[in-house]
Amino acid sequence: MPESRKVLRQSLWPLSFLWAAIAALRHWAFDVGWKRIEKVGVPVISVGNLSVGGTGKTPMVSWLVERLRSTSLEPAVVARGYGRAEGAELNDEGLLLDSKFEGLVQQQDPNRVLAARRTIERGGVDVIVLDDGFQHRRLHRDTDIVLLDAMRPFAGGLCLPAGDLRETPGGLRRADLVVLTRAERLSDEAFRVWTEKLRRTARNESLPVFRATHAPVSVRLPGDSGSAEDPSALRGRRVLLLSGIGRPKSFEQTILGLGATVVGHVVKPDHHLHSPSEIEEFLARAETEGALPVTTEKDHVKLGVQAPNVGVLHIGLRFLGAEPSLQQLGLATDAQATVHDSESPEEDLSAELHE
Repeated sequence: MPESRKVLRQSLWPLSFLWAAIAALRHWAFDVGWKRIEKVGVPVISVGNLSVGGTGKTPMVSWLVERLRSTSLEPAVVARGYGRAEGAELNDEGLLLDSKFEGLVQQQDPNRVLAARRTIERGGVDVIVLDDGFQHRRLHRDTDIVLLDAMRPFAGGLCLPAGDLRETPGGLRRADLVVLTRAERLSDEAFRVWTEKLRRTARNESLPVFRATHAPVSVRLPGDSGSAEDPSALRGRRVLLLSGIGRPKSFEQTILGLGATVVGHVVKPDHHLHSPSEIEEFLARAETEGALPVTTEKDHVKLGVQAPNVGVLHIGLRFLGAEPSLQQLGLATDAQATVHDSESPEEDLSAELHE
């Protein structure tokens, strides 16, 4: 972050206390019933976080869809759909899931209660996975999964706009399960210490805490006919990167960790819709640099006719140690979820502040 921007954000610290107070008041209103929580007809598993920016929600949603399908349950994914192109049904994250899971039912709508009900009306849905839903209290959930970056679990401790937190760490009291992501550098002792701290913060001595990493699974090189190669295929290669994600530095570090030489990185805002001229400029630069053009899965699904000309690195979520069980996910253990009532979406805090 540029120094000038750091100084500006630090000067906004009084507003962070106001944000935190408004967030706490809003959650209290749901807790005491002043704001209504609505239920739908199947279990709801929410995946969310405390902070803005990327903590790996989409890989976690992908892991859940695969896990649930492996037990003969059919999940659907409900999301707000932030960053969708005008007239599009799905944003980049939805398109990515659509490319990975044949027949996956998805609904994206700021009104996530209506979105959830539409998925159920289609029939054949056993579980709803609510993407980025921790601050979205209107839709009842049976299980709240909270993702925290292992290197900065509390994201510096300040709420927006001076910091990156959407609410204070005390929000963990609503969590049913915590996953520390990007935890490959977290020692066993550090994990133990953080587990104890998270449980104290959540006031829950038995809060399940897991650790996971986002590991490269495969790579498709430019011009490939669809065949996936081992990520080591990038070793020794000169690459030019393109990304519009929450943590572009993490993508770059992953590529470097595979032994590639990064000659440049074209960074766009999260959810950026790459225009044809931007893609052509990127490809021309790669040719000039004598480098392979490579992007993320999330960006690749938005490249249209130019997609075959750009390589893509596929990332998967891998748990370091134990994985959450079906019981911890709030589902029955006989591969058939107990169908029971679940609860209506609301706009996230930032949306409500602008209404």
